[in-house]
Amino acid sequence: MSRIAVVDDSRLVRAYSAGALRASGHEPVEVDPTSLSDVLKVLRDTPVALLMADCLMPDCPGESLVRACREDPVLKDLPILIVSAHRDEGSLNRLQQLGISGFLFKPVEASALVGKVAEALES
Repeated sequence: MSRIAVVDDSRLVRAYSAGALRASGHEPVEVDPTSLSDVLKVLRDTPVALLMADCLMPDCPGESLVRACREDPVLKDLPILIVSAHRDEGSLNRLQQLGISGFLFKPVEASALVGKVAEALES
């Protein structure tokens, strides 16, 4: 199916998400967000059909990542699915204005994750 980048500062969340994606036939690429520039390099070097990223990461904030992707000529059209444990309407509105493809609140059930990924890939 599709190669999907999973960016989250929690190794457990990355592994859980990757497992759900793998079980549904996708090829997950787990990315440890050590810095914004490192994540962007991985995304440029490893073509993916979708970026799934946590919103609140200390070394690579989700909003900064989305903004950087939208400003990058290679990544500007990449569908982005944001996942967050925090229900901050202001942040969600800013992310929607930047053109994210979808949003999931943690904790995420595997079936909901796979469903949102399918929606984002179709859009």
